[in-house]
Amino acid sequence: MAGIAGYFFFFQKEKSIECLGEKRDVFYKIEEKESPLADVVIAIDDKSTKEELFSFKIENIRKNYHPIELHQCGIYVIRMFNYDPNKVEQKPDYKSELWRYSYTGNGESVLLFHEIISQDKYKSYYVTDFRIDSFEKYLVLEKGYLGKEDYSLVVKDLNTKKDVFTLLSKDLQRMNPNFIGVFDMLEWSEDGRYFWGSVSDGAYVNGYFRIDTQNWKADIYEAPDGAMGGSPLNINTGYLPVQPGQVWTGDYQLTEELKEQYKKEGKKSQLYLYNLFTKEKTLVETTDEPLFWFKPEWISDIELEYYVPSGEKKVYNIKQ
Repeated sequence: MAGIAGYFFFFQKEKSIECLGEKRDVFYKIEEKESPLADVVIAIDDKSTKEELFSFKIENIRKNYHPIELHQCGIYVIRMFNYDPNKVEQKPDYKSELWRYSYTGNGESVLLFHEIISQDKYKSYYVTDFRIDSFEKYLVLEKGYLGKEDYSLVVKDLNTKKDVFTLLSKDLQRMNPNFIGVFDMLEWSEDGRYFWGSVSDGAYVNGYFRIDTQNWKADIYEAPDGAMGGSPLNINTGYLPVQPGQVWTGDYQLTEELKEQYKKEGKKSQLYLYNLFTKEKTLVETTDEPLFWFKPEWISDIELEYYVPSGEKKVYNIKQ
C-alpha cells in the first residue's frame, strides 16, 4: 500500500488506549475529494513480514499543508462536518474540529475550530492548524488574526484543554519591532521541551521564536537577510539556509524581467548557512544565475541538500 512511513511501535494496552510499538509500522494515504475535503486511510503493518494487520478510513478531513499528525498513541486530523464544497456560504450545521483516533480506529473530538451557529452567526475560535508534541502532552493553536488585539499562539494541555501559555503577537513586537507579521508554526523538538515558530510577512521571514515549556518563556531570534518561508530551519542546531537579496514576486513575467535586469547588473545568487544562536554565516554555493532558488533541505543535522542551476544535487557537510 502506498503511503508515508510513520512510527515503529507494537500494540500495547495502557489506560484503554491502544498505542503502537516497535514491531509495527503505520502508513497513511490521502484520497483526494472535492477541495478542500479528502479521506485518509490508515494502515498498520507487521514490521518484519510487511503484512497489513489492520486498516481504517477517516472521512472528510481538511486537506491542507498539514492535514495529519501520527503519534505513538494517537492520530490527529482536522475534520469538516456538513461542508458543501459547491457553496461559498455553508449551512448552520457546518463545523470544523480537531479529532483524535486510536490505532483501533476509534475517534473522538478534541477541539472545535469554528462553526456556523445560525444563518447569521459564524464563530471562529482558532485557525485550522495545529501542532502536538511527541509525548502528546501539549497542543499548539493559532488564535485570531494579525491586527487583532488578542492575535496569538496558544499552548494547551492536551488532556485538560486548558491554556498553559499564550504568546501574543503584540508582546513579540514589544520585544523586537521587526517581529511584525503572521505566525508560522514550525515544529516541536524531539524531547518535547521546545516549540519553534516564525513570524513572516508574505514570503519573507522577519524572525523566529522558541517557547520553552520548562519556564514558559519565549526566546526570539531576528531573521537575517534572505530568510524565506521555504528556508528550512534546523531546530536542533540553529542552522538556517538563507539567500541574501532573494526576491519573491509571485508573478512569472515580473520575475523573468527582474532576472534579466539583475543579469545586466552582474548580480548572482548565493546560498549561505546562518546560525541563529551564534549569528555566524558561512557561504555554501554561488551561481551567476540571479534569483535562483537552491531548494535547500536537511537530510541530517550536519548535511544540507540543495540543487544548482544545472539540476545537479549537492550535499554540504557542516564541519564538526
